[in-house]
Amino acid sequence: MDRALVGKVAIVTGASRGIGKGIALQLAEAGATVYITGRTLLPNGRGTSLTDCVEEIKKRGGRAIPVQCDHEKDDEVKDLFDRVAREQHGRLDILVNNAYSAAPACIDHIEEPTSFWDEPLETWNQTNSVGIRGVYICAVHAARLMVPARKGLIVNISSEGGLTYGLNPCYCVGKAAMLVRLMLEGKRSANHVAF
Repeated sequence: MDRALVGKVAIVTGASRGIGKGIALQLAEAGATVYITGRTLLPNGRGTSLTDCVEEIKKRGGRAIPVQCDHEKDDEVKDLFDRVAREQHGRLDILVNNAYSAAPACIDHIEEPTSFWDEPLETWNQTNSVGIRGVYICAVHAARLMVPARKGLIVNISSEGGLTYGLNPCYCVGKAAMLVRLMLEGKRSANHVAF
């Protein structure tokens, strides 16, 4: 693989499994130092821990730093970015916002279509606290490192749920908000950071 990212620093949120793990593997294989986050640090027998991801990255010749982080907790998110700034001398080149905690809840109720007024009110927070809110908080911290350097890339993982109905209304509203926020931030930040 091309090692075009040697010397670059990346953060991939929600990297213990799935899309986030796949992105972390590829960034590390391309030479980036990758900070990976998730709630599960130690092996759990399912291959879905940060430690499991780090081991796979090492086998491929890459470098990853696991950081246990619950993206619903602002202080843990701030600590993550403070650590990266400290250890990498203020450098952050890539942020991949992938963490999302509501997938199990959405999937568990996929066969139970309801109108939005029939959904419990807590569905909104379950669906969007790590989704749209967490993405925003991470983008703010990342931009504070990237803008002074006048370079950086923020990638937000979304879905077609922002364009068409899927899973539940709260999910779709959150994904649509993410797409609109990206469009607006991209226009305002074009000279500093790419979205």
